[in-house]
Amino acid sequence: MQMNNRHRIKYAVLITTLMALCFLAANALAVPIGVKLTFDGKGAGAVVFDGTLHASKGLTCADCHDRQGLIPAMFEMKRNTSFISMRKIEMGMSCGNCHHVSMSDPSSCSYCHRKR
Repeated sequence: MQMNNRHRIKYAVLITTLMALCFLAANALAVPIGVKLTFDGKGAGAVVFDGTLHASKGLTCADCHDRQGLIPAMFEMKRNTSFISMRKIEMGMSCGNCHHVSMSDPSSCSYCHRKR
């Protein structure tokens, strides 16, 4: 069965639409409401981000992710696009914008890192 040009165009549009939907789904929000996000703490213990806990403090996603374009966002909204390090945190970037911890104070490690 041969496809005429009209069918080829419809088929191409369908395939392009499906590919776009797959791409958008892969880049969905990292932490849906009620879900915890766990980061590998590189030997120091896992770090768990709890969106519900932050929301209970009156914060919204936009407080850290969007910032309404006024100042740079601390984190991108897409999964695996923000690099978090202790150096950045100590410099007051990423998590350190609100959570002031120091590697020179070993007692502060357990505030974020949990050994399994």
